[in-house]
Amino acid sequence: MRIAVHPVPYVPFRTFLTAIETLERGCPNQLDRSVWPSYSGAIQGQLLGAFRFLGLMDENQFPTPELRELIARKDNRRALLRRLLETSYADLIRLDLSRASPRQLDDAMRQYGLNGATHRKAVSFFLQAAQYAGLPLSALLRAKIRGRGQGKRRAATATKSVPAISKTIELKSGGVLTLTAAVDFFAISAEDRQFVFDLIDRMQAYEE
Repeated sequence: MRIAVHPVPYVPFRTFLTAIETLERGCPNQLDRSVWPSYSGAIQGQLLGAFRFLGLMDENQFPTPELRELIARKDNRRALLRRLLETSYADLIRLDLSRASPRQLDDAMRQYGLNGATHRKAVSFFLQAAQYAGLPLSALLRAKIRGRGQGKRRAATATKSVPAISKTIELKSGGVLTLTAAVDFFAISAEDRQFVFDLIDRMQAYEE
């Protein structure tokens, strides 16, 4: 059984991909929270954890050759990520994902020591990354991915009935910035609530 030196990734996979795409404009010498200033502190920390686990940065937070290749070879990104997954999740890959059940994958993922919502997010990251990278997945695992997507669409539809609220601030160099939210704060995840409140706090701090 493999015990991870660094926490297994549980950041949203789409956010992880966007973070990689952001680096296409130029990869810094050091990877830290300031590289992705638009994300909340929680997401920044999760991204750094994912980069460590997948071998995209070293112990000194310097980008590895694997990261630079992932950034530069956009046309081959899926195959490169597949190689990273096969190395970093070797025990999960040995399950034969083309025949694995959701329960089997869930049990195997528990070796990484996560619990509750964080564990579920780690499973979600792996499944979405595996699908993106072209790893063979059983019909049951593919259905699990589709089920998560449908749940998000239902939540988005429900949000449409929530009255929108907005806040506008004047920018010091001219112009205005408006944040509009139609959100049921009792329905969204703690991670999303933190992200929204972080935006609101930054706007208020800017006004002061």
